[in-house]
Amino acid sequence: MLKRNNTLFKGLISIFIFVSFFISKNNAQVLSDSLEYIVVENPLNKLSTKFDKQLNTYILNSDIFYNKSFGNFSFKVSEDYNSTFIKSANKSIKDEHFFSMTSAYMLKPYLNIGFSALNNILSDNRKIEINQASESNVVLFSQFIPEEKIYVTPYIGYTNNRQVGENDYGYIYGFEGLVNQLQISNMDITSQLKLKNEDITPRKNVDRYFNLYVTNNFDQDVLNSINFRFSQNRRDFYYKADQLTAEFFNITNNIQNRVETNYFLSDHLNYNNIMNNVTMDLSGGVNLRNIDRNTRYRSAAIAVSPSFDTKSIFDTRIDELKIDLESIINYRTENFNSALRLNYSERDEKHITKNFPGIDNVFYEERSDQETQKNNTSVRASLSFSGNLFLSQSDRLSFSFFQNKLRYDTPSPVNFDDRDEILSIIRLKYSKMLTPFFEAFLSAEGTLNHIVYIYSEKSSNNNINRIIKLSAGGNYYGKNFASQNDFEVSANYTVYDFEDINPTYRSFSFRQFTATDSSSIKLNNRFGISFFGYIKLSEQGDLKWASFSSKPNRFLTEIFAEPKFRFNYYPFQLSAGLRYFTINTYNYDGMIRIIDSKYLSLGPVSEILLNLNKTLYLRVYGWYEFITINSQLNRQQANLSMEINWNF
Repeated sequence: MLKRNNTLFKGLISIFIFVSFFISKNNAQVLSDSLEYIVVENPLNKLSTKFDKQLNTYILNSDIFYNKSFGNFSFKVSEDYNSTFIKSANKSIKDEHFFSMTSAYMLKPYLNIGFSALNNILSDNRKIEINQASESNVVLFSQFIPEEKIYVTPYIGYTNNRQVGENDYGYIYGFEGLVNQLQISNMDITSQLKLKNEDITPRKNVDRYFNLYVTNNFDQDVLNSINFRFSQNRRDFYYKADQLTAEFFNITNNIQNRVETNYFLSDHLNYNNIMNNVTMDLSGGVNLRNIDRNTRYRSAAIAVSPSFDTKSIFDTRIDELKIDLESIINYRTENFNSALRLNYSERDEKHITKNFPGIDNVFYEERSDQETQKNNTSVRASLSFSGNLFLSQSDRLSFSFFQNKLRYDTPSPVNFDDRDEILSIIRLKYSKMLTPFFEAFLSAEGTLNHIVYIYSEKSSNNNINRIIKLSAGGNYYGKNFASQNDFEVSANYTVYDFEDINPTYRSFSFRQFTATDSSSIKLNNRFGISFFGYIKLSEQGDLKWASFSSKPNRFLTEIFAEPKFRFNYYPFQLSAGLRYFTINTYNYDGMIRIIDSKYLSLGPVSEILLNLNKTLYLRVYGWYEFITINSQLNRQQANLSMEINWNF
């Protein structure tokens, strides 16, 4: 079978001709995070810490940001620490620490000078590649403001960079520029520029970034915006050299150079009132990405050795071109609102092997064939519609529909991943306010997903997945009692096209019933009772779609309940209760269920809440559980989750 024709570049010229008729999703008011030394608005002083311990996993995330001004002197410091510890036969520990400090002095209203210190550490007890790395630098900078909303910052400093035991020192220098929402005539211009170099011999890291966003208001109802962005990042990193290369060049670690370059162009057109009650957005963008990999120490002399993997001497490059188009039409009246969205995208990805002088062409062709197998093109189109119809003040009908088509092609004759995927989702929900305190709802959802592999080598994976969900429930909010309840029945049917030919692929069904309840009772101004719980009953079986019959082979019951007694004393809320969690699994002997395993977790639970509006939030939630497996007490353990957010 011949490969399907690639349609990626069809219409490319027309996109550039009509580029002014498409809109970008980027937000012109959000400044780029790529700038390090130019900060127009500092975030609020904040301390945030989150600790979570469940089973044998411990996770800690903590960050702080503080800034202060004393007359002409300003100071800010930030720290972010993340740690993960998994206690098992082989303990896993991973730590990430990011610290920065900056101070500046205002000599003139348009001129600041200052210094910045930074320290980043990555530590992982797994002995692989760059899992031990750190970066430290001290930088002197000045910020010049020649005009309002225009910022220029040159800087220079000294840096230390460590990877896999290699310490490199050198200079860091660069330039940053910002134009922040500059008004020229009827245009709004925002632009960022960054040029950064790290000369840490024998390595070199480079950052290049330019972003231009221009917004033009033609009139009150028409907005046009153009966005162009260029970025280039070069990173040199160490990796352990093979024995022959290490001996030939007298090195321990080789160096790989990775350069990623991106070009992005998009345009934005928005009509607020194209017709009565109708607005329209049109958007389009073109993104060109290139990833270039180069190895520092290579030699044709060692490549001819029988023990050397000759294919590894070749460097590679990835070229990717992506086109995105989108249109949105919104219609809104007093009783009805809706949105119709159409998306279309094409992507072409090529993997290229770069030749190396002095190597037999046979090895180059072999490596080139391997890389070419990764080449792929894809075309994706989707159509969605959503709407809300207000039948009355108490009745609302919601409807949504989504249709997606993916076409994935691989030009290589030995790659058989070519496939088509079709996904359809439809939802319908009716809700009614039966009383001012109680809202009831009824909803239905259907999903159809069909995957078809083009070639016979993988066609045994062809399948159709159908999902049906029906749910009903209600929400009640009274003076002293509130409750949210949801009851859902779902059925998942996966049918393989050729299960008769390949017995390892068997169609199956998965059915589930779920009942969820979240309720609270206010006894008085101080005391209350809260409850959260659910029940899940699941059944999996072999399916015969033609006769729509199934043979169950596994059943599962899952129950969770957490009743708590609550005490309120503003701004504190204290809770204590019981946590109950159980999972039972069953196998089948014919149609008779036979218990396979029992898991029970039972124990006290408590929670402390402190909430001071938007200033301080503290939550400590923990439970002690007695775990019983197959009717035998297996172990006891404590679990804790703590979160603090303090804006000061």
